[in-house]
Amino acid sequence: MDPVFTLQWPEFLLANRLQNLFPKSKGYSVLIPTSRQEKGFDLAILRRRRDGSSRVVTIQVKASRSYSQEPPKRNTTKRWRFHTWFNRFNVPKEADYFLLFGLYAPDAGRTKPVGRHWYKDCTLLFTQHEMKRFMLSCRTRAGSPDGMFGFGFDDERKVVQTRGDRDRGFRDYTPFLLSKRASLLKAALRD
Repeated sequence: MDPVFTLQWPEFLLANRLQNLFPKSKGYSVLIPTSRQEKGFDLAILRRRRDGSSRVVTIQVKASRSYSQEPPKRNTTKRWRFHTWFNRFNVPKEADYFLLFGLYAPDAGRTKPVGRHWYKDCTLLFTQHEMKRFMLSCRTRAGSPDGMFGFGFDDERKVVQTRGDRDRGFRDYTPFLLSKRASLLKAALRD
């Protein structure tokens, strides 16, 4: 019997995206642990240096499907087309970075066949320090730790926190999009 290796779709998609951002021709490799019991991280990026040394960053992937909401009853109520829901988690020390991934269908009412590139995702990148601080800040309105957190968006132009924010201020997390923060990973691999 041949061994079978499976990979969650978000990890597969993000590994491919990271391979495009960090090409082999520039000395990078995207690594996936072969053991699903690997503690604390799901992906790693390795950079080989000309002097023979290397640098590695580890990444934990947290995924949520996206939920659509009905339009609000009042014009004054702000709702986003899509919402993600994540369970609060302990931040593992083994991960240097965290990717929060939310897959969505831009037009859920479409009846014609679509290809895999039609689906979109909203992916946020956090450093370990930022993720620890974010988890500590996830509170209910009463001030107790919230067991969940989430983000709302219509598309990648604006992403806000919709759950886990005690003040319900819709904090803007658009600057945390992977597309805007890939340079953080490159800088960490240069050191």
